[in-house]
Amino acid sequence: MQISKKSILGGVIAILAVVFVACLGRIGEDVKNETIVVNQYPFTGKMEYWTSPGFKWQWFGKTTTYYKTSQLWFGSDNDGQQMGNPIPVIFNDASDGQIYGSLRVKLPTDPMYLSRIQTDYNGMDRLMQDLVRPTVTKVIYASGPLMSAFESYAEKKNDLIEYITDQLNNGVYKTTVKTTETIDPITGETKTIKIASLIPDENAPGGYRRSEQSPFQYYGLEIGQVAVSKIGYAEKVVKQIEQQQEANMMVQTSKAKTLAAQQEAIRAEEAGKAAAMEAKWQQEKIKAVEVTKAEQAYEVARLQALEAKEIAKKIEQEGAAKAAANRQLVAAGLTPAERAEWDYKTAVGVAEALAKSNVKWVPEVMIAGKDGGNFNPLDAVGYNYLLDIAKKQSK
Repeated sequence: MQISKKSILGGVIAILAVVFVACLGRIGEDVKNETIVVNQYPFTGKMEYWTSPGFKWQWFGKTTTYYKTSQLWFGSDNDGQQMGNPIPVIFNDASDGQIYGSLRVKLPTDPMYLSRIQTDYNGMDRLMQDLVRPTVTKVIYASGPLMSAFESYAEKKNDLIEYITDQLNNGVYKTTVKTTETIDPITGETKTIKIASLIPDENAPGGYRRSEQSPFQYYGLEIGQVAVSKIGYAEKVVKQIEQQQEANMMVQTSKAKTLAAQQEAIRAEEAGKAAAMEAKWQQEKIKAVEVTKAEQAYEVARLQALEAKEIAKKIEQEGAAKAAANRQLVAAGLTPAERAEWDYKTAVGVAEALAKSNVKWVPEVMIAGKDGGNFNPLDAVGYNYLLDIAKKQSK
C-alpha cells in the first residue's frame, strides 16, 4: 500500500500540533495580578522576574510562582481552626505560654531581592516555612522577657504586638537584664525577679540597639498586620493571674472608696465654703443697706444745715438792711408825727418809772462826794437826764 504525500504531510502536522499543545504551557505564561513569576530560560540560565500581570513568553523556561502577599498563621485562624502550631514564649516571671495569632508577609518587586529569594529558597512554601516562621518564632520568644505573664494578659498586651512587629522589621533587640526585688501582689512576700530592658540608641532602627539585623531586610520582606488572638497559659499561671486579678480588684475597690471619701470631703468642704460665702454675702448686703441709710441721713442733715445757714444769712441780711434803713431815717430826721410819738412814749416811760419809785421829789442841785469820796460823772449825767425829764413834766 502506497502512502501519499498528503497523508505524510497531514501526519506531520498532527504530530506537530500534539507537540505544540503539549508544550504550550512551556511556551508562555499568563501572570496573575496577585503573583510574581520567576522564569529561568534554558541553556543560558538567564532569569526574568515578572511582577506585572499579563501574558509573558516563557520559551520553555522553568518558572517559579510566588504570592505578592501571604498570611502566616500560628495556632488558629479567625474561625478557630488549627492553622500551624502556636509559638511558645517565656515571660520574665518564669511563666510560660503559647502565642496564637497571625501576620501578613509582603514580598518585594525589586529583582535584586527576588533573586536572593529565588536563589536561597526557590519557592513560596520554603520561603514561609524556612525563613518567615522560624524568624517569627525567634522574635516572639525574645519578646517574652520584656514583661510578666500578667502584664501580657493585661496592660502590656498591645506592647507585645508592637515588640513583635518592630523586631521582625528591624532586628531582635539587644537587652540588658536587671535584677530587682518586688512584692508579690498575691502572697505579699518579697521576691527577686530579672527584668529585661531595652537599650536606647538614637542611631539604631526604631531608636533601640539591636543584637542582629532582621533577615527580612536582606530579602526585602515587609511584615505587617501582626495580630495576637490568644495567649495560652499553663494552668498554674492561669490561677495566679486570677488571684492577681482579684487582688488588683480589691486594691481598685479600696482606691475607689478612698477616692469617693476624698470627693465627699471635698464636696462637704465646698458646701461649707459656699454656706460661709452666702452668710458673708448676707452680712455684706445688710451692711450695704445700713451704709446707704447712713449716707442718706448724712446727706439730709448736710442739706438741712446748708438750708439753716442760708436762712440765717437771709435773716442777717434782712436785719442789716433794716438797721441801715433805720440809720438812714435817723440821719434824715424824724417827721413831726414820728417825733411826737417818740416824745410821748418816752414821757410815758419816765412817768411809769417815777411812779414806781419811792422818790417824792427830785432836787435840782446835787452835791457829789462826801468826806473826800469819789464822784462818778455818769451818776450826774443820769441825774441830769432825770432832772430834764422832771422839768419837762412840770411845765
